[in-house]
Amino acid sequence: MGVQDGANMGLQEGDYDAMAASEDVEHTLQICTQLQLRSVSRYKVQPPVPLALSPGPAAGNMYTIRYILGAALIIILAVVWNYITTSSSVHTFSRELELKNIAATRTTVQRIDTHAHFLPPFYYDTLKRMGLDKEGPLNSMPKWNAKDHLAFMDKLGIETAILSISSPGARLPCHTLQEARTLAREVNNYGHMMAVTNPGRLQFFASHVLPDEGSVDEAIRALDTLEAAGVALLANSEGWYLGRPEFDPLMEVLNSRGATIFVHPHSLPGTLNLEVPPFVVDFLLDTTRAAATLVMNNVTARFPNLQWILGHSGGFMPFAGYRIGSALSLVTGESAESFLQELRRFYVDTAVSSSPSALPSTIAFLTTEHLTFGSDYHFAPNMVIERETGQLDTFLKLELDSWHQINHRNAARVFGSRLNQRKEAPLN
Repeated sequence: MGVQDGANMGLQEGDYDAMAASEDVEHTLQICTQLQLRSVSRYKVQPPVPLALSPGPAAGNMYTIRYILGAALIIILAVVWNYITTSSSVHTFSRELELKNIAATRTTVQRIDTHAHFLPPFYYDTLKRMGLDKEGPLNSMPKWNAKDHLAFMDKLGIETAILSISSPGARLPCHTLQEARTLAREVNNYGHMMAVTNPGRLQFFASHVLPDEGSVDEAIRALDTLEAAGVALLANSEGWYLGRPEFDPLMEVLNSRGATIFVHPHSLPGTLNLEVPPFVVDFLLDTTRAAATLVMNNVTARFPNLQWILGHSGGFMPFAGYRIGSALSLVTGESAESFLQELRRFYVDTAVSSSPSALPSTIAFLTTEHLTFGSDYHFAPNMVIERETGQLDTFLKLELDSWHQINHRNAARVFGSRLNQRKEAPLN
């Protein structure tokens, strides 16, 4: 750079001397920057890119290393980001594909509904006459017919529904014991006819009157003659919970036949007419109490051939299973692990229990091998059943094989050939 060039840039003699005397590269760069600012002020132009003087050999190596490390860091960050976004995309695509497979499977592999209700016309009329037809979420009991039920089953991909009457069961207020026995017998006859006229589509759980010694004879008739899929028992009957020694004769008959017992909740004994209806909260406690009573009295272990299905995800038993096991251990002196083992023998259904908060605890305690599909038709409104079924089908942690287990495979294993009626039985 000549003197005239330096003058044009605003260089003064002292600047040359300072630059010549400076052995510090950084100091020289500062001087050059000051010179550029003078030039800007003099000519009113935009500041140019700072002048970069060639550093010495050591400084040059340092800057080269910095550039290399910076470039390497950028490359590493780019690779990591690409991996994250690609992995997320692959996972999302994989899950979307699985959900599509589940949706497609619904048209070919049908569900088995282990929690479905019916109301025989004479039973409905009896409830209405007693003023008991105002139960349920809609403050009413809608009339039931097989045609509408089958149509709704087709809509949800349900191949077979196992019918049962709900609470209050066959033992109604003001009924004598004999009237209750007769009603249970008529309900079972009606269930049998529904199964015979709709083979492969409808089956039934036999109703019983408890506490009653006559329940043993009706259980034998229902299972051996009417070919019921199993028996339906209320969690408590007149305040007597399942698991009491008085019910052992019935358990022995059922155990000898490898029967399946569907446990449905009932109103809690001794409850007042509270503002919150029983089905909102009390039903969950009722089923949980029955489960605890059964394992505390060693019923599940003493009658190992019985299969138990607890309605509505077993109340809150899966959520509180460890607490129940530990508490029973303190009461009885037996190990908490033994109670947990017996609690895990139960099957539960998904009726109105397929929410994103309910399914995780149920699966964590029982695994998907002990869940069966349940709709709660026709007491639960159709829109609720459709919502719950949709939540089950799109549950993020549910793999396709587990979906098959819950919707049909577990129930098919439990019931076997009892899912299909073979012949019409004489009714008397």
